[in-house]
Amino acid sequence: MADVRLSRSDLHRIAELKWRNVPPGIPSELAIEFMGKLIGGSTIRKLTSGMKEFGPAIVSYERFKKHCELNPSWGAAAWRISRENARIGKGSRLRKLTHCKRGHSLADARMRVTKQGWRIRQCVVCRDAARNKCEPPEKLREVKAMLVAQKPIAEITGQWLRGKKRKVICNSVYFYNARKADPEFDRFVREHTADSVSRAQTLRWSLLRTRAITAARREEANDYAAIRALIPAYVSDPDEIVSRIIEDILTGALKRSDAPQRVKWFIQEHAKQFPTKYRKFGDSPLLSLDEALFDDGSGVRGDNVSRGLWD
Repeated sequence: MADVRLSRSDLHRIAELKWRNVPPGIPSELAIEFMGKLIGGSTIRKLTSGMKEFGPAIVSYERFKKHCELNPSWGAAAWRISRENARIGKGSRLRKLTHCKRGHSLADARMRVTKQGWRIRQCVVCRDAARNKCEPPEKLREVKAMLVAQKPIAEITGQWLRGKKRKVICNSVYFYNARKADPEFDRFVREHTADSVSRAQTLRWSLLRTRAITAARREEANDYAAIRALIPAYVSDPDEIVSRIIEDILTGALKRSDAPQRVKWFIQEHAKQFPTKYRKFGDSPLLSLDEALFDDGSGVRGDNVSRGLWD
């Protein structure tokens, strides 16, 4: 007669009938069996979970906890043995492996310590294959096209440039592996990077000159703002004074540190060169020689001047 497969409800009913009218905890015979399995290398989780991978549970976890409450010494011993078995069994699946995931033997595997402190076995064949891996042919064709366009190797391999990460066209390790594996490709790279040093130096000095010019312009802009703040608001043409001061600083006629003390002198010189109608000579205001003497006449003040100011 073929075996009849019981439904889940039937299994629950059988389990319920098995433990009906049984006192709380684990019966003595079952407790001895439970402890024997723990001593044999099992754990509490395996014996109480009933998971498919561990097989049917001996007792439920609730009954086990109740038995530990009723028998503290037995429970302490069970937990101690279970924790020790779990510690020993941790990683046992990996330790029992004889071949890597690609089918290579781990008999001559190398031990390696990861950054996290884990000790792992590394397949020698897989390691050598990874070290000697090259880019596919279509990727190498793209690399050749970039070399013909005089692109640097740093750009091809995605190296950092002035704080920015560039797109990786070809992995640097795979690139050099391809050069080692293919002499023709290596010769091609050498030919198209022969003058890369001179191009790099040209770019370098161009950048240095640009930075120097930028720094000088920034310094000039800072000088303008600092000197402009020293000139009073009533001055009619402050930019002209600032220009003269900066010109003297650039020519070396004036030290930058002496500019605040010389601002007043520059203002006075500017006032002498460009006097306003409020400037006075003696007790009289400054008059224009082109001013008409009379409203109904054509004569101007300059017609009556008989001598110069300094005669």
